[in-house]
Amino acid sequence: MRSTFALGIVLLSGMLLLNSGIEVYRCFVPKQISEPQSARLVRIEGKNCPLYYPEGQ
Repeated sequence: MRSTFALGIVLLSGMLLLNSGIEVYRCFVPKQISEPQSARLVRIEGKNCPLYYPEGQ
């Protein structure tokens, strides 16, 4: 019983480690942002500082 439980814990931790490794790889190889896009910002005076919002919102 203990060996089955230990094997389950080892397999679960291995799967979580593999998943986190894949996530770290995806962070360093982004494919979603192919080229940066410029956005026009609109300046609105706030109470203590100016605020900038994207144009059209």
